[in-house]
Amino acid sequence: MDSKAVGQSKWGRSRFGGSSALLIFLSLSGGLMLSAALALVWWMFGAEADQQRRILAGVVFAVLMLPAASALCWVFMLDRDTLAGAVSDPDSSIEGKWYEKAVFGAFHDLIAICGLGALALGILRIDVDPVTMLVGVVVLAAVDTVVRYLVIRKVEG
Repeated sequence: MDSKAVGQSKWGRSRFGGSSALLIFLSLSGGLMLSAALALVWWMFGAEADQQRRILAGVVFAVLMLPAASALCWVFMLDRDTLAGAVSDPDSSIEGKWYEKAVFGAFHDLIAICGLGALALGILRIDVDPVTMLVGVVVLAAVDTVVRYLVIRKVEG
């Protein structure tokens, strides 16, 4: 048995000590507070509706945000050295190198596509909703990065 693996667990331990159960409890508690705060912001600045619908929308938003908010809290509180199977230096792993190459290429693709898109919108005088366009740019960047990563993994892996 590896001596380093003795203090490791499936869920890890927090940076400030304690057991895995404490880390999970704190992550869920922090996630609950974070999702409640986000739901309050959603409720205050959301669409105008009657009070009952706004409360329902806030509760649904909080419930939907709870898993992601809890996971975010877990990531910030986790001591990576206590997580079983965690790579000690993920930036130097082969997957990290593939990711860096994919992001580097996708960034250049994004610059070219945004430039050409701006040129086309300016010449053709197309009126596009800015929110829709920005969502499209983000989706394009994510898809480009994933496709590049998979291609690089297949070629180099």
